[in-house]
Amino acid sequence: MRTPNGIPLILIIGGGYAGAALTIRLLETCRQPLHVVIAEPRAELGRGEAYSTSETAQLMNGPAGNFSIHLQNLSHLAEWVERTGHDTGIQIPPEGAANIFIPRNVFGRYVGEELQRAIDRAGAGTRVSHWQSDVVRLRRDNDGTLKAEFSDGRHLRADIAVLATGVFPLAEDPALAPLAGDWRLAKPWQSDRLDRLSRLQDILIVGASLSMVDTVASLETRGYRGRYHVISRRGHLIQAVRPAGEPVPILDPDALPQTTRELLATVIRTRRTILSEDRDWQVLPLSLRPFILPLWLGASTAERLRFARHLRALWDVTAHRAAPPSYARIEAAKAEGRFSAGAARLVSAERAGDLVRVIVRPRGERQTREVLVNAIVDARGHQEHDWSRIKAPLVKDLLSIGIVRRHQTGFGIDAAADGAVIGMDGATHRDLFAIGHPLRGVAWESSSLTELRAQAAALAERLSNALNASKVIQLREIETVA
Repeated sequence: MRTPNGIPLILIIGGGYAGAALTIRLLETCRQPLHVVIAEPRAELGRGEAYSTSETAQLMNGPAGNFSIHLQNLSHLAEWVERTGHDTGIQIPPEGAANIFIPRNVFGRYVGEELQRAIDRAGAGTRVSHWQSDVVRLRRDNDGTLKAEFSDGRHLRADIAVLATGVFPLAEDPALAPLAGDWRLAKPWQSDRLDRLSRLQDILIVGASLSMVDTVASLETRGYRGRYHVISRRGHLIQAVRPAGEPVPILDPDALPQTTRELLATVIRTRRTILSEDRDWQVLPLSLRPFILPLWLGASTAERLRFARHLRALWDVTAHRAAPPSYARIEAAKAEGRFSAGAARLVSAERAGDLVRVIVRPRGERQTREVLVNAIVDARGHQEHDWSRIKAPLVKDLLSIGIVRRHQTGFGIDAAADGAVIGMDGATHRDLFAIGHPLRGVAWESSSLTELRAQAAALAERLSNALNASKVIQLREIETVA
């Protein structure tokens, strides 16, 4: 639906990093007036779930030099940190901010400021509106346009809609249900509960990846001197980012592995070679990065599922490592005998007076074990990618009416290579797109910031070209009539 003055309207569902980055690129590339409506229930745009935390100890898992929002100016974030260090509280070393691991809430501020700057510089007739509400339904109206219904009762028709929903939280672990509402069960970003937990003695952390690191860093900052008991299904403990040097030639781009087994064998051989040369294994993820998308696109569904089933957990803790300042807190706790981690599954948890009685089953064992702790932190993170398990009203609605379909890998939804969403009937929508997390099954690692940055640029170009072409067609029609 074009507005009465002929200005196209784009609805972006989600105002976190993906929605903000896409809006910035649209404002830069679209050569005609445009109305962008961002549907985001949070008061601030650009933060989403990941960058809304108030915990200053929770850091980005890469240095500032990696995460500029501007693809054509990769030093932009580092330069921004250097300019704003006086009021963000970040100490800038003499060599600059490129290698600093900044707090996630500071990064959220950066994204929001860059979005506002793009809005302020937008051309005449272009505007951006923030509708502080959730989209709960999306329908195709009788005239073929998309119609969105919001949780606050408002409705909106759009020429184009983009699903920039970000990740969704995992369902609550049934084993933790008896502790629902109890302050002794916390999430890593619940500052008020972490305040209370910091005075306890023994804390069980469920999950061993970045959210676990955030938990330890936040508690240590509060002066916690008790013990951490960390469990995860596979027992893969995340490590800190280390400078590993230049990438190694690990794959031939003209003869990429066709199976998970073949890829794993290649990585193992390369790792042995690297270690024999007294080099750091962390050069491996860096070396594999350029091949992730072509490997994923070239793999069969069976191989993608095999990778997800057997290697995903290992890949996640290998590719997504922790900020060194945060990980130093874990190392210190280890040295003091206050940190232990192992492979185990949580079976149950219940109140036992002032304590929590936890039953776990160590990996590879039939017998369970009882552990008494003072509290539990559910550090599994926001990592539900299977849309069939997500309870959000919009997700359930889109699936139920077939506007979208679950990706055959179980990660996100199906879409074309350019992000155009594919419906249950197999047809590709020309006015509904997705970016970032919903495309995990289409393009593995699509949720990483560097991939999101590239996706935003490509999708903005795609949408701008379509709108510009539409404008040309309209002008030709007017000329013909005249």
